[in-house]
Amino acid sequence: MSKHKDSSERRGSKKKKPKDDGACEVTKGRVRAHFLEGETGPWAKKLAAGSSAATTSAEATAADEQTVHPARRLGPDYSAPSSIDIVADPVLHAISTRRSISKLDPETPNDSDLRELIHAVSSVADHKGLKPWRFIIIRGDDRIRLGAALDEAGGVHRKSGEINEKPLRAELLLALVAAPRDNPKVPEWEQHATAAGAGHLLEVALWQAGWGVMWRSGNLTNEPAVRRLHRLKDKELLMGWLYIGAVPERYRQRMANSTRPLPEPEQFLDTL
Repeated sequence: MSKHKDSSERRGSKKKKPKDDGACEVTKGRVRAHFLEGETGPWAKKLAAGSSAATTSAEATAADEQTVHPARRLGPDYSAPSSIDIVADPVLHAISTRRSISKLDPETPNDSDLRELIHAVSSVADHKGLKPWRFIIIRGDDRIRLGAALDEAGGVHRKSGEINEKPLRAELLLALVAAPRDNPKVPEWEQHATAAGAGHLLEVALWQAGWGVMWRSGNLTNEPAVRRLHRLKDKELLMGWLYIGAVPERYRQRMANSTRPLPEPEQFLDTL
């Protein structure tokens, strides 16, 4: 008993190692230098300016939170001018100009192009790095097989020689499959969100590379006949198909003269 007591007291008497403020400052300095070496925007300059103006005390933060009353909420503050130039930044410009193109010309990226673009979008936000998604290339007669699977799923019976022409609206289809992994810290819905993010990033990447895209799905997307064609596992979810091809010149001219504005961002922003 006494031996157990002594060991318990020794464990209880252990003290936490003091925080090495010097090492923390060195780390902060490296972080600031790292971000300032690149074009990372005005927030990096604020980081480099130091955190001396910011209150880091937990007590001060708690006190500030107690003084905020819900009735006094004013919402985001847009008084400071933005330093973001959507037109000048190629990535932001691609995001803001992207459009879904329903009718595509027959030219398509080759499989090597797709590999490089998918390599790029694998940077999508991904909790635990599970990579819970994959793509399936559908070209040529495989599109006819997809049409037949959709007919079977929908109970459609066609005359001899007739086919479902919907999958023929593009020469290249890319099926997006959410493939969740077993992980107690990452729920399935979050992995579906990651897969959808990979799909949206690929749309933007294809657009920036000069290709048109239309993401299509429908009520039959995960019916047994369609899932069987794509060889899906039980937990996998087919999230639709990216129809990919060249952007017709008439669409380019229409977009160049378009005056359709983007939605006002205030509807998507709020504060606690």
